[in-house]
Amino acid sequence: QLRGWKVHRASNPEDVLEYVGLVAIGLGVSKVVRSDQEVFRDLSVDAALQSRGISVTAIARDEGHSRELLREEIIAAGLGITGADYAVAETGSVVVLPRRGLSRLVSLVPPVHLALVRPQDLVGTLDDVFLLRRLDYYRNSGDMGSYLNFITGPSRTADIEQTLVVGVHGPKEVHLVLLG
Repeated sequence: QLRGWKVHRASNPEDVLEYVGLVAIGLGVSKVVRSDQEVFRDLSVDAALQSRGISVTAIARDEGHSRELLREEIIAAGLGITGADYAVAETGSVVVLPRRGLSRLVSLVPPVHLALVRPQDLVGTLDDVFLLRRLDYYRNSGDMGSYLNFITGPSRTADIEQTLVVGVHGPKEVHLVLLG
């Protein structure tokens, strides 16, 4: 465990799907939400979960899915699955960038978050993340999005009487699956 992440290194796509299925079954969830990111085009997470009787909703707004309907799906889910734009070895953080079809609520609202990290998404330090973001800024004519979502383990706070409480402002449990 690093920073509260339950880390699983998957040797192949089948191992990823097996682990995701075991996490969902182990939690006893019937509903899963996932982001709409490139990693899901390479892994048939939806089919693997649906074959186990678990409903999966890809959170992407279109004509058939209003913002309100998608929020209801996220609130009802027991597990949120996202990809990662970067995973930072130095801090044990996963970074998710804003873009169309990606709701940060998927990683914040369900009680459990699972992040899928590809080898090309790994960087050594926070300085590497900021360098890559600066390069994107120049490549995209000064547009690099409105925020960066850094996820460093389960949600925790010590606001009340300096007592550490986990899961108040986000998931209580987080899983990181390293692909390859």
